[in-house]
Amino acid sequence: MKVLFSYPLPFFLAHGGSQTLIEALMRELANLGVKVEPVRWWDENQTGDIIHYVSRPNSNSVRLAHEKNFKVVMTDLLDQTASRSRPRLFLQRMAIRTGRTVARGLAGNLSWGVYQEIDAMVYAVGHEWEVAKYLFDASPQRGHIIPHGLEDEAIKQLSLPAAEADYLVSVATIHPRKNTLLLAQAARLAKVPIVFLGKPYSPDNDYFLHFKELADGQYVRYPGFVSEAEKYRYLRGARGFALLSQFESGCISVYEAAAAGLPLFLSNLPWAAKSYPHAKNLQLAELRTAGSIASDLGRFYKQAHRRRETTFPVLAWRAVAKEYLRLYEKVLAH
Repeated sequence: MKVLFSYPLPFFLAHGGSQTLIEALMRELANLGVKVEPVRWWDENQTGDIIHYVSRPNSNSVRLAHEKNFKVVMTDLLDQTASRSRPRLFLQRMAIRTGRTVARGLAGNLSWGVYQEIDAMVYAVGHEWEVAKYLFDASPQRGHIIPHGLEDEAIKQLSLPAAEADYLVSVATIHPRKNTLLLAQAARLAKVPIVFLGKPYSPDNDYFLHFKELADGQYVRYPGFVSEAEKYRYLRGARGFALLSQFESGCISVYEAAAAGLPLFLSNLPWAAKSYPHAKNLQLAELRTAGSIASDLGRFYKQAHRRRETTFPVLAWRAVAKEYLRLYEKVLAH
């Protein structure tokens, strides 16, 4: 079996969860005996059995792949779409149906048809799969839920005991999508210490520079983009984890916090409210003003304490890769 991986955005332009997923899957699948390669768009002689797209491909790519006897698997990233309100999703659903009826060219350009054409779709969380069926009439028999995972060493390190320190921790790229500034402003208003770990896409970005102005070393602590070992140490010592993202798709930093047994302070949006149903200690915050969030954050901090057990079950990447391998075998058998 040979699997070719395809992703539309070069990693050197934007790091993040998709990069982590692809690198982990390619490594662990290779360890399981699967041949894996990135798609070489310049190589007309490249061969394989499955093309695995991380994010939605266009319909033409799927049709051409099928003509050359490739099976096609997609890990769909519906993070932003799936975090829309129910009324907005209803309007989008109506627009899609109208587009399919009166503007077939538009429907083709937006690749809505891949949800009926592709051999298998994977979602990190069940909520996104439900949205795919609701919006795009995704074929119910072709959808699969496979969560993200963590490195074995991460799970081991995050489970170690540690003395509780006086801070919350937030692990995320410094970016408007993560609402880093909003969380930092709320932390200063609430007088709640938060250690922010992460880097921007560009060190000259105005948003990042504004964030650095808020870093006072007391309530907004920013040691920068630290090593994995340092990140685990900060997570083990924290009282809880905070992230106010506008949208996520199986957020790996939330998995890390869960593996460390940290209570979670997350956005009251579907990506958090509907994606972690087994979380034992989850508080959701309305994304209004920094002042309104500050009061919730203060209450959370007073009650937050790391627990010995995981906040919700977390898999190792090897187990995740085995789930994908079972899916590949099923796809190739049909």
